[in-house]
Amino acid sequence: MLRNITARALDALGVAADQFEISFQYPPALLVLLMLLTATTAQGAPPRAARPVVRPPKESKTVVVTSARTEQAIGDVAVSTRVVDRAAIEASGAETLAGVLEEQPGLQILRSFAGAGGVGIQMQGLDSKYVLILVDGQRATGRVGGVIDLSRFPAEDIAQVEIVKGPGSSLYGADAIAGVINIITRRASRKFELDARARYGSFHTSDLSTTIGGARGRWSTRWSAGWHYTAGFDRDRSTPSTTGSAGHSFNASQRTDVRVRRDVTIGLMADYQRRDLHGIDSNAAGAVFDRNNLTQTTSVTLLPEITWDAPARLKLIGHLAHFDDNYVLDQRKSDALDQRQHTRDTLGQFGAQYDHMIAGRHLFSAGIETQLEYLSTPRLATAASDRQRFALYAQDEWKVALKPLVVIVPGARLDLDSQFGGYGSPRLAVRIDPAEALTLRASAGLGFRAPAFRELYLAFANPAAGYRVTGNPDLKAETARSATAGVAWRLSPGRTLTVDYFHHRLKDLIALDANTLSLGSDNTFQYINVGAARSQGVEAALALKFTDVVDAEVSYTLTDARDLELKRRLPGRPMHHSSARVRWKHPRSGTSAQLRAAVFGKQFYYADNDGDGVEEPLRVAPYANVDLRVAQEILGGRMTFFLGVDNLLNAGDAAYLPLVPRLFYGGISARIRSDLPKRTRKP
Repeated sequence: MLRNITARALDALGVAADQFEISFQYPPALLVLLMLLTATTAQGAPPRAARPVVRPPKESKTVVVTSARTEQAIGDVAVSTRVVDRAAIEASGAETLAGVLEEQPGLQILRSFAGAGGVGIQMQGLDSKYVLILVDGQRATGRVGGVIDLSRFPAEDIAQVEIVKGPGSSLYGADAIAGVINIITRRASRKFELDARARYGSFHTSDLSTTIGGARGRWSTRWSAGWHYTAGFDRDRSTPSTTGSAGHSFNASQRTDVRVRRDVTIGLMADYQRRDLHGIDSNAAGAVFDRNNLTQTTSVTLLPEITWDAPARLKLIGHLAHFDDNYVLDQRKSDALDQRQHTRDTLGQFGAQYDHMIAGRHLFSAGIETQLEYLSTPRLATAASDRQRFALYAQDEWKVALKPLVVIVPGARLDLDSQFGGYGSPRLAVRIDPAEALTLRASAGLGFRAPAFRELYLAFANPAAGYRVTGNPDLKAETARSATAGVAWRLSPGRTLTVDYFHHRLKDLIALDANTLSLGSDNTFQYINVGAARSQGVEAALALKFTDVVDAEVSYTLTDARDLELKRRLPGRPMHHSSARVRWKHPRSGTSAQLRAAVFGKQFYYADNDGDGVEEPLRVAPYANVDLRVAQEILGGRMTFFLGVDNLLNAGDAAYLPLVPRLFYGGISARIRSDLPKRTRKP
């Protein structure tokens, strides 16, 4: 057994090295930039009396963990990281993670049809299955159709969201090709904290949430609960089908941290969510179905952490998550096409990570991970299946010089998967600050996406439409060669311009085999590795703080995403996407307002409308999504009244843009704070 694992590991490393050396081809401009950055690091011997680069005070206070899997000030990260903090979340009025991410540059929220699969995301021209979603650094489970439903994560539990774009498989393994989104949950920091919020809006949308917590001495704890309801919506009343599902959900969570002794801390997190969604579907034959989807998600995470007097730390991780989904499709006036599916997905993650600061110049991190997953669903040919993953990773963040700041970050990860074997994911990142106000970053690496259970073992038949879909246990992992390069320029205090270039080239894409299509009554499709795709483009964002009262941000993204096998644009990707946000807050009166808008260029989809097996392009016209929110604080900020409207221009349709129609809402929030007593120095 050990001999076989060792042989597979060596083979994976050999394949990764060959791919990195021979096939790592990017546009010449990007290669030149990488060589210039590397050459600069080779020449720069660190001066003896150099001082670290001075960062803006506010920036240095923000701590992030996603880019290096360990805590760092955001001004020190080598890989570009964007943070949405608690203040921005509250100002947006977002109810879920989907609403929080809507206004972020370069991101597109994807809402599925008829509520199936929920709300996904598109990053750098790649779909949700190429974006890894983490909660406090642990993988979120419960993908439906390759999508982690972003509306599952209530905003009241989020302290901040960290967004890292570009290759992330060297630290996180599968599914981190386009990037990583890490949800950091809130923890108590005061002696007593109490928050309550109520909101009501169009379509009988109702939201109630509350949190309570406190911190005393060596421990802190925070508990939260929320209830949410919507009557759903329908954008096309000419058919019996509904566009947006009706339903309600309940969520509860807690986070407790205890410092057992000066160098030992234990964290315990747990959450539960129950969602019950209802809708109406119909098919071309005229059959009407009542759809009910009940999902329950439970997770528990244990995080012991040991810190020594020397700059070293050992973090242990234990995480268990369970996703339970009951799907019922009930045909009206008949039971011929009824469906009942009960899916259970259990994921256990165990690991350890060691961090060590060496001579103030090397932040070395190494870790080990084990993932055990079990899936049970009637859609699998085997009814149930399991997989095991084992991984080793290491990264060294090396400060070659301090003035100018030069950082090189080599890293690599080796994954062994019981379903498809081994895969190596190296990455090299470089950062240079030629001036205090200018930061250059570039990274290049390999990534992969493991075949999902449904792609391996699916056995699905749709008698009404006359087709069957089967899985393929011989699938290989999708692979990618990715790179990013960018510049962050602090033009003046409160004004920052960022420009980033990205490039992804994917091969062995998993898709349904079109060659199995027949004109008989039993059309059978099977998942196979076929084709290649490329997504590349430029993202630019300008953040402006005019005064202490007004700030704004504008962005533009150009994306060229193409299917290299079929020689056409990938569906559902606008080439042009721009967004803008203006926020105003008057500190004396407590009045605030926020206006945000996103404009999406034309998109293409493909459909066989004539039944001849040839897909024709369908053009979706450009559209704009505009949201407005105003709020008024009273009683010194302890209570806030707010009003708003989402999708002011009522953009969307039932066919390809199932956006929630124009929605008016209003509500009230309240908070109580009791600060901890300040520590006084002993004489």
